Amino acid sequence: MKKKYLRSIIIILIISVPLLSKEVHYKWQRIAGIWDVKNSLAFETQGKAVTWNYYEILNVNTILTVNPFNNYSCIDLQVNITDRVETPSEFMISFAVTSEHKYWFYHMYAFKLTGGFWGINKASFIYSDRLDKSKPFNTKHNIFIKELASANCKVKYDKMYNYRVSFEGNNVVLYINDEKILSAPFPEKSHDGRIAISSKNVKIAVDKVTVKKGNETVFEDDFNEDSIYVRVLKAKRVKDANPEKAQEKK
Repeated sequence: MKKKYLRSIIIILIISVPLLSKEVHYKWQRIAGIWDVKNSLAFETQGKAVTWNYYEILNVNTILTVNPFNNYSCIDLQVNITDRVETPSEFMISFAVTSEHKYWFYHMYAFKLTGGFWGINKASFIYSDRLDKSKPFNTKHNIFIKELASANCKVKYDKMYNYRVSFEGNNVVLYINDEKILSAPFPEKSHDGRIAISSKNVKIAVDKVTVKKGNETVFEDDFNEDSIYVRVLKAKRVKDANPEKAQEKK
């Protein structure tokens, strides 16, 4: 039981503490997983993900942009999905990631790609948020994930693919290697917010992330240098630790 409370305290600290001013040169913040930048690529090397049962991007291995983006038109990135650990394998590009309070990033939309032993075979457009907004933000199991649209796709492991998320009129569209895979109406007037890259049960290598507003590039990262901030916390056991009280003291 004490181990469970300690784990809860650690995760509350991770998701409630912003970057310090001396850390603003980073472009991403690690939310979960083991991320390493080398050879001009960002690698997630853990594969399996820990399910914290808070918001969705915390339940998978995720990096999240430090800053939000407004009125952008598309996201481009290159990703190689490698080393499947188990099924289902998942890769996700999230956008319109926002928080109602501090750093509790419940609200998000995403294109989630899933598959099995032979590769990725399904693309889904999903929406996730808090289930009961009257409950405290640190309430576990208080999310829903709704699939809004889906389509078949074919992505092989150990091969680099180009992905694009494009906002076209009232629709959001997923392209893989310039092929339109899935188009669906975007339910909200605005898609402003942060962007996240996530995986589960696979390892991935990410390269050349670009965000554009028309012809203007508003964000780019080729991972030629380490741009992912990883907060290291030292924790000690506390008798009768209570995660709700720990959050109140923050």
